Amino acid sequence: MPGTRKILLAVSGMSPQIITETLYALIHAGWVPDEIRLVTTERGRQNAVLQLLEGERFFHRLLHDYSVSKPIEFTEQSITVIRDAEGLPLSDLRTPYDNEAAADCICDVVRELTCDDNVALHVSLAGGRKTMGFYAGYALSLFGRAQDSLSHVLVSERYESNPHFFYPTPERRVIHALDGTPLDTHAAKVWLAEIPFVRLRDRLPTSLLTGKHTFSETVRLAREATESVRLVLYPDARECCVNGRSAKLTTLQMGLMLWAATRHLEQVGPIEPVVHGEFRPADEFLALVDKYWLPLHAKTEGVLMREGITQPWLEQNISKLNRDIAAAVGEDLANRCKLASRYIGRTRGYALPCDLNIEIVA
Repeated sequence: MPGTRKILLAVSGMSPQIITETLYALIHAGWVPDEIRLVTTERGRQNAVLQLLEGERFFHRLLHDYSVSKPIEFTEQSITVIRDAEGLPLSDLRTPYDNEAAADCICDVVRELTCDDNVALHVSLAGGRKTMGFYAGYALSLFGRAQDSLSHVLVSERYESNPHFFYPTPERRVIHALDGTPLDTHAAKVWLAEIPFVRLRDRLPTSLLTGKHTFSETVRLAREATESVRLVLYPDARECCVNGRSAKLTTLQMGLMLWAATRHLEQVGPIEPVVHGEFRPADEFLALVDKYWLPLHAKTEGVLMREGITQPWLEQNISKLNRDIAAAVGEDLANRCKLASRYIGRTRGYALPCDLNIEIVA
């Protein structure tokens, strides 16, 4: 059954309180995680270990204070440290390159955790720099499933960002505000604000869900997979352009694309397959090639005039056409403009996708 193991994922900077604050809110909401994962900087890791796991052990104190008997896995090994291009841990995020490293790291962790159908992931946006929260939310929008959720934790005034506050305690405990005013941690309020998000996972190519890509590559591939595809044919240049990415074609390949594109635009149905033993003249194809001044090789033209359009000829040349386009624009994008066997109404034949936006620039 999906979602049997619950994992809380948080991002943080210098303040590990986000872990205990979010955990407190989740416990009181009835969603107790089996495991906690944290993405942070090297200094953030040190703070989390010293304050939550060692020293005053606020993580363990929270579980004890609220009688949480369920074991929650959270150790130093649960913390992922953001690293630079050389693999060195970052102490803080200061430069655009640091932010890129954070984006890639967060994206990889979210992708990894959502690969397992037996995991329900809860992502908190509350910690770290604002860009870290954005990356975590965006990554969950890309990879999140029905069982995954997103939240932001809210803390009552005076307690928010107080380095001595970790969660509302069941008994009175005095800490001090930055101006020296005494505060009772028992009186603090913590709320969990659930954040709805758009799930794009089902519309993404498999390579994006399983492969390792940078954050920028992931966003680009996701955009290409979810936005409409525009195919522009330039017969004079023997070039087709798919969402701005170009592929050079032979005159024969351009002729095939123009044949399918013209039928698409004129809504006359697909290129129907050849029945075994049937002779199908190549007149329509040759007339189109002539219209756009596409000089075929004399041998190719002779075969078409003599033998007509045969099934092996169609299959061989369409397969080569699709491979060449995929090599130029990428497999995922090429699959969305592939000339393939499809049903158009009740007729099955070779056609371009129905939702393709096509333009011929002659």
